[in-house]
Amino acid sequence: MRLLFWILLCCTTIVQSAAGLSAGADLATAQQAYKEKDYVTALKECAPLAEHGNAEAQLLLGRMYLMGQGVAKDDNQAGKWFEASAAQGNADAQFMLGSMYLLPQRDVTKGVNLLRLSADQGNQDAQYLLGKAYLHGLPSLPRDPVQAELWLSLAAQKNLRFYKSELDSAESQMTPSDIASGRALATAWKPKAGQKAQAGEEIRKDGDPKAQQR
Repeated sequence: MRLLFWILLCCTTIVQSAAGLSAGADLATAQQAYKEKDYVTALKECAPLAEHGNAEAQLLLGRMYLMGQGVAKDDNQAGKWFEASAAQGNADAQFMLGSMYLLPQRDVTKGVNLLRLSADQGNQDAQYLLGKAYLHGLPSLPRDPVQAELWLSLAAQKNLRFYKSELDSAESQMTPSDIASGRALATAWKPKAGQKAQAGEEIRKDGDPKAQQR
């Protein structure tokens, strides 16, 4: 739970969507209100956009439900909105949803798959969490120090103190061969464009939740 709290605090800043002029204005208002902790306004502005399939609004609404900001805390609603956004290739939503599956080990395989989609787009927090998962190993995820080195190295590329410290600590648990192999993969790595997550039957391909979910 401590790691989950840290990840939520360090979650990548939500960026403005280019989903249309009027929708963009509403989203910008929602994001500014959220930043100012005016959750009533943030909810009012982002909820209609989320209902109509705006991936950034769905991400913001999911975070509000996850944290209980302006709405009652509801992990199921948070997961629904993160999944809708992740299905459209939103890296931050894929990270948040993957964390919800991986950290409590509710579904390690699904969590890792979502985190990889996010990490492949360059999400630093997803790269870090994926690297930690491979470093220690989990049920249905064998320990893989080479993959751990790959993802932790990518997370530490900007030399932020926390990620660099975590990488140094991880490397103390690896062989020189593991480190060299992981660094070679990191050198060859290239970010990928947003990939759509596999959504459940409840989510349409356009990211708009079906009526029975509302």
